[in-house]
Amino acid sequence: MNESSAFLSRLVIIGGGFSGACLAATLLRRCGPSMSVVLIEREGYPGRGVAYSTECSGHLLNVRVQNMSAIADDPQHFLRWARLHYDRRIEPHDYIPRRVFGRYVESVLNEACEATAARFEWKQDEAIAVARTAGKAEITLRSGERIVADKAVLALGNFPPASLRFPGQTRTGARYISNPWPARALHDVNLSGNVLLVGSGLTSIDVGISLRERGFKGKIHLLSRHGLLPQQHRSKASEPWQVFWDHTSPRTARGLLRLIRSQLRRAEYEHADWRSVIDSLRPDAQKVWRSLPVQEQRRFLRHLRPYWDVHRHRVAPQIGTMLAADLGEGTMEIHAGRIVEYAEDREGVSVSYRDRHSAEIRPLRVHHVISCTGPDSDVWRIDNPLLKNLLQEGLGRPDVFSLGLDTAEDGALIDAYGVPSDLLYALGPLRKGNLWESTAVPEIRAQAAELALQLVSNARELDNALTLGNLSPV
Repeated sequence: MNESSAFLSRLVIIGGGFSGACLAATLLRRCGPSMSVVLIEREGYPGRGVAYSTECSGHLLNVRVQNMSAIADDPQHFLRWARLHYDRRIEPHDYIPRRVFGRYVESVLNEACEATAARFEWKQDEAIAVARTAGKAEITLRSGERIVADKAVLALGNFPPASLRFPGQTRTGARYISNPWPARALHDVNLSGNVLLVGSGLTSIDVGISLRERGFKGKIHLLSRHGLLPQQHRSKASEPWQVFWDHTSPRTARGLLRLIRSQLRRAEYEHADWRSVIDSLRPDAQKVWRSLPVQEQRRFLRHLRPYWDVHRHRVAPQIGTMLAADLGEGTMEIHAGRIVEYAEDREGVSVSYRDRHSAEIRPLRVHHVISCTGPDSDVWRIDNPLLKNLLQEGLGRPDVFSLGLDTAEDGALIDAYGVPSDLLYALGPLRKGNLWESTAVPEIRAQAAELALQLVSNARELDNALTLGNLSPV
């Protein structure tokens, strides 16, 4: 890294989790001395974010090592790194701790910094506002510092969990944990009592694993509307299934459901694994989503999303085995329904829920209730000063479902008037409403590669100008 390099173009990346670190590393590998890359991340280590900063050894990747490279044009990069820095016996189909992947992403960024001719700067701070000034983006940080950028990319990652409120719940209750991710969030949980996890998806599985690793001996109740657990991967990849979606496929949620079911029946008849059918859609998932009219996308979100999620976002085989054991031994129980009454006392929490199947009101008595519903899915509810500022100033607008921000094909934010920005871009989960599949490593690294290529094109022209002596650095 050349700290003293003069530069003509400054790119600021807001958010230093996987999305932001991946983009920064990709840019640094491609750009020359005319560019300065600034990464703003309020946490201690760029490249880790919430998902990969966990210290729990039982939190495993839910994607095989062979599919987790941070470098789009080098699919085996993570596999080689893991064998060199973690365990030389790692196989391509293995699932390893997420904290190891966090170290990997940090190392990818460090290597890019060491090899680049550009200038890189990491600021441990928080962006709270953006303004358009003289054709550039002026970013205000919580510390009071202001940074002027030629381009700025929002890589904010997943939103924090929604703040749930139940009938009868008071704001002074001490037995409800609204966010399980802060370092000490679970430290006051009674290790010999029972807990209720609201949600039964990947977040609940992570919290259950964290509790068990801390020595929790009680019963874990999981409650969600549908009572569905994520399916598990096979220990080894299934044989690929033929591509079955194309431009002639149905453009309705119901039609797509019938199409997938027909393929699943065919796979069963041919003794193939159903997972290969679901996985065959992944390369075309964004095309499938964008091919649906808005009303059909809305139907999918309302009726089919929970079933898609548990089959698409699966857990590692080791975790699936653990869940099956807990359920079989009665130390974990799943409930389908909604909470209709919540009451805390000095000894614990009494919860009543309406069972989805029988409509009966059923009671639960636990020591703590933990919200595990996953990232919030409404951009208007997010308590993030930067997002609030962008929406208030009209520099961005929510997508049609408010899952994130509305973006153009190249990731440029679309403002309140429907005009794509020439300064501000989004990357990763913020684009979920437009792309749907925009949260996993393979999709994000592809986005980062495409966006980096676009952002450095002007910088290369400046490099040539510097070399010829036609421009002076600023």
